[in-house]
Amino acid sequence: MNIKTLTPDQKKVLSYIIHQQKTAGSPPTVREISAYLGCSSPNSANQHLKLIEQKGYLRRIPGRSRGIEVVIGLEEPVETVESRSIPLIGRVAAGMPITAEENIEGYISIDKTMFGNDSLFTLRVRGDSMIGAGILDGDIVIVRQQPTVDNNEIAVVIIDGEATLKRFIRHNDHIILRAENPAYGDIIVFSDQDVWVVGKLSGVLRKC
Repeated sequence: MNIKTLTPDQKKVLSYIIHQQKTAGSPPTVREISAYLGCSSPNSANQHLKLIEQKGYLRRIPGRSRGIEVVIGLEEPVETVESRSIPLIGRVAAGMPITAEENIEGYISIDKTMFGNDSLFTLRVRGDSMIGAGILDGDIVIVRQQPTVDNNEIAVVIIDGEATLKRFIRHNDHIILRAENPAYGDIIVFSDQDVWVVGKLSGVLRKC
């Protein structure tokens, strides 16, 4: 087999696969590779895997979510980054903690050095209500789990049983949840019991 040289990005992906195999006991999923690359779409990861396989370094096993088998390791060590898996929250079950199993639809792998040991979760953004803050439809936001936020920070709150991402503005007698898009009106809440702060925006994963 004619083994071809990997590009730096392909070495990074292969090194991550080898690292996960050694530390976690199994190769990562395509979704985890995408998250490691900072993408929410699997297209970039799949393209890298396809080219790495064509160059003879790995073999993909159809029909398996972790169906990646390393054929040839790297001759030179490539710096690896420790990763951690954090939950991706779907619909929120009433009365349940935000990261309860009933709310989790999957996991996202991120660079462990970026957020330390903070308690985190992620949400997939739907719609364009926060485009003024640079948060687009389809992005995945990384949220630091905490029960309060400072005034005017972007927070994830539960209101009417739904998780929403808005700018949190507190006044003496009411709370404003404000979108970052003038096409959307403010949500005004008059009681703390009607809104539940679950976290503060800490980062955004942009689909490639």
